[in-house]
Amino acid sequence: MTTQQIVFTGKNRAELLPETLRSLQPEEVLVKTSFSTVSCGTERANIMGNPNIAGGEKAEALNTDTYFPRTLGYSSAGIVVQTGTAVTSVIPGDRVVVFWGKHASYNLINESNAVKITDDRISLEEAAIGFIASFSLAGIRKTRLEAGESTLVMGLGLLGQLAVQLARASGAVPVIAADPIEERRLAALKAGADFALDPFKNDFSAKVKE
Repeated sequence: MTTQQIVFTGKNRAELLPETLRSLQPEEVLVKTSFSTVSCGTERANIMGNPNIAGGEKAEALNTDTYFPRTLGYSSAGIVVQTGTAVTSVIPGDRVVVFWGKHASYNLINESNAVKITDDRISLEEAAIGFIASFSLAGIRKTRLEAGESTLVMGLGLLGQLAVQLARASGAVPVIAADPIEERRLAALKAGADFALDPFKNDFSAKVKE
């Protein structure tokens, strides 16, 4: 069986390439991807060949500044197509959240990396954000935030936007968001931030949620 997968084949170059899937193992699940979440910071660092993240250890071993090809993927959702003989938690047709899969049309993963979506009100598009949202939630938990405490979220990329929403849901007051990009600040205000500030300016005016 062949899957189509996004591959960073060189600096500033991404391609959609075919890949032949190996045979399904007893503890594995084959999932047809419906949505795969993109984390802009990680994707940008990889397509630029940053040696400090995925593939960096290979670059170091080869004594080069960058290493390609690179493949990514972390948080997606889809439909179970096939299960191994030892799989008990899901069956074909189940909607699932997939973590540590790839940006690919099909993912072959261990059963432990597929979580059945039991609530029909959750769309696959929403579910695809579930795993990566746990990164932001982990950060908030480490601060031991209590209801009524103020919170500052620095950086309003995908994880920052999720952190704003989770901080609001956790009872933080006020929720302060900071990013030099205006579009991100406006998105944070819509997501529940009380204030959105440019960290490189002292002008706090017109940044307060109306």
